[in-house]
Amino acid sequence: MLDGNIVTTTIPFIGTFANVPQVIISLEYLDMGIGGDFRVQTQNINQNSFDLHIVCVSSVYIWKLKYQWYAIDDSRIQVINNFNMVNIDDKTFDHLNPNANFGIVSYVSMGLTGNIDFKLSITQITTTKVTVGITKIDQKFVNLNQIGYQVILGTQEAFSGLQEIYRTTTYSSGTLTQIPNRWLFITYSGLEVSSYFRERFMRTEVSKSYILETWGDTFIVNFHQRVWLAYQFTTEFKAFWCLTLRISQSLDMQVSQKPQIYIDISELNQSFLSSQYLLLEKTVNLLSFKIYMKCIKTKTIVSQFLKCQSCSTNNKYHSFSHYCHGQIDAVTYFPKFQLIESSYKEINIYISLNSIKITQTLFNQIQSTETLLEIKFNGN
Repeated sequence: MLDGNIVTTTIPFIGTFANVPQVIISLEYLDMGIGGDFRVQTQNINQNSFDLHIVCVSSVYIWKLKYQWYAIDDSRIQVINNFNMVNIDDKTFDHLNPNANFGIVSYVSMGLTGNIDFKLSITQITTTKVTVGITKIDQKFVNLNQIGYQVILGTQEAFSGLQEIYRTTTYSSGTLTQIPNRWLFITYSGLEVSSYFRERFMRTEVSKSYILETWGDTFIVNFHQRVWLAYQFTTEFKAFWCLTLRISQSLDMQVSQKPQIYIDISELNQSFLSSQYLLLEKTVNLLSFKIYMKCIKTKTIVSQFLKCQSCSTNNKYHSFSHYCHGQIDAVTYFPKFQLIESSYKEINIYISLNSIKITQTLFNQIQSTETLLEIKFNGN
């Protein structure tokens, strides 16, 4: 490939995904000289295929590129693309899964004008952000004029047996033990280049192993990562379920001074009058609510509380109906919800003039939303 040469290849999946998957690529073979610059990205991802788009933007030959690709439609893995970055620096990205606590960086493209020496690494993961750092070696960093990578995030279960290996000479992995329901994933994480880049991972067909080698030139000193990346998971995140419930109908002498609807959460020592997003810590596995509903005459208050996440619709909720009449001017609900697992919980409280609804977002194979409770006024 020379300057201006563009290659776009459509790669079909084996079978069809139920949902549009995320595509991961890793560079396993590169043959080019100093001054080369190739840029790559995935495009047009659908349930049947994706396009791998490669552009050469230098007059130095890119003799050969080879990528290994993986596709997964599980929301417990998140792939963040940072293709073809020209203003190279540390970078922080937003991510979606608060339970993602581990990750790797997959190097996919590069442009260089002279000797380079760099290393990519994840330096911080929070419940909402991930930061990727890159080393900046004096007199060499300026020669790196473009780099592209993907960040692969997930829970610890997604990554098994991770090793980062530093090599100055040819490397043989020896026979590796296949871990069920996982891919053998290999990617560079750092390179020291001072001549032609002519290096490859050679996977063997007979057993799970590989050789990292060069041919006809100087071995490229490198860091590379090896990990067994899960495509099936045993961990399934569950929703809070209603452990106990008490309902009080009352004559409230202070009803005129109170809002139509409000909620207290004792574990958080907080009250809410309007819609809120909450990210609960891993240690919060019990939620005690007090939900106050000021009566509206002629209207019925209907309510439901989650009792069984996996049950059919008819058995999924505790359901109630209350009619405000006589001296009753308020109905207060005191449900307790329990969760038996250690994870961050993403909770949304929706409060309108006539209803309150609390949902929990779950990150399993499919990202889903479970309604924990809903209380609303019915009638004219």
